[in-house]
Amino acid sequence: MPDAAVLRAAQAGISTLVERDLTQFWGALDLGRPEFARDALLEFVPVLVDTYGSAAASVAADWYDEARALEVTGGGFRAIAAAPVDPEVMRAQVRFGAQHLFTDDPLQTLAFLTGSAQKYAIAPSRETVATSAIRDPKARGWSRVTRHGSCDFCTMLAGRGHVYTEATVGFEAHGHCNCAASPAWH
Repeated sequence: MPDAAVLRAAQAGISTLVERDLTQFWGALDLGRPEFARDALLEFVPVLVDTYGSAAASVAADWYDEARALEVTGGGFRAIAAAPVDPEVMRAQVRFGAQHLFTDDPLQTLAFLTGSAQKYAIAPSRETVATSAIRDPKARGWSRVTRHGSCDFCTMLAGRGHVYTEATVGFEAHGHCNCAASPAWH
């Protein structure tokens, strides 16, 4: 099995950058004007997630190709980089999270958007590996790989092994999740 810890570390690095950039942007918002703060977040967050989502997909494609070269002989398959999440998905997340801007605790918006932005920025990494493992003739599927201390949901899914072989099975994740998809070879 390829060293998924390398991919998880790259994902964690991207998550850290997402949090850093979102927190910096948040610091420049005028929270006394919640409508304007919401509108600024509606513009910024989808671009942030798109930018880091593209990077996550690229890193995952490179990782997949390197892992494949170590495990498989022959065949000219190259990983299929997933597209970033649709910006409208992120706008919906911002609209939902922005409700807290209009309360006495607007920081709940930042907490919600940080988890959501990290989740959706890393999604193309997971989708790249899962889709590639499904379409690669030398792969027999993919599995979830967790880290120590993962939640019960992730641990349960990882315990199923390399059973994910159909394109209809998506990689479900939650905010602050650092699981990765890992291919299995024939």
